[in-house]
Amino acid sequence: MFVNESILQLRYKLQRGYLTLPTVYAPEERKTDQTEEFYKTLQDQIDKNDYIFFAGDYNARVGKIPIDGVLGTNGEITINHNGHRLKEFASVNELKIRNTFFRHKEIHKMTWSARGYRSVIDYILTNKKLSPLVNDTKAFRG
Repeated sequence: MFVNESILQLRYKLQRGYLTLPTVYAPEERKTDQTEEFYKTLQDQIDKNDYIFFAGDYNARVGKIPIDGVLGTNGEITINHNGHRLKEFASVNELKIRNTFFRHKEIHKMTWSARGYRSVIDYILTNKKLSPLVNDTKAFRG
């Protein structure tokens, strides 16, 4: 389902509810009004009873200071305004910013590079309902 130019969402019926798969492209840093509108629209799309798996370009740098159940220690050092906004959104909705919970070499964790700069701006978020399935490696074996 097309929500707007920044959010595309798929929703699948499962035996035990729905799986919601939004893919996003957030406004660039310093576009405060657009960022607030983006998160308001995204919030309207969340049904907390669904299994939620967000993926996309959030133009956010969330840092690596852990937040229990939300943010791990394996991000990059830098944080920006969009990063603060993403952490707030994830905390309010009890979403886990998955990328930050897995250790990677610096070269493999970076998702954006230009003019000699590199950073992590793409993230995968899941809710608590989906987390046990993601943590269960047996669920992904053939």
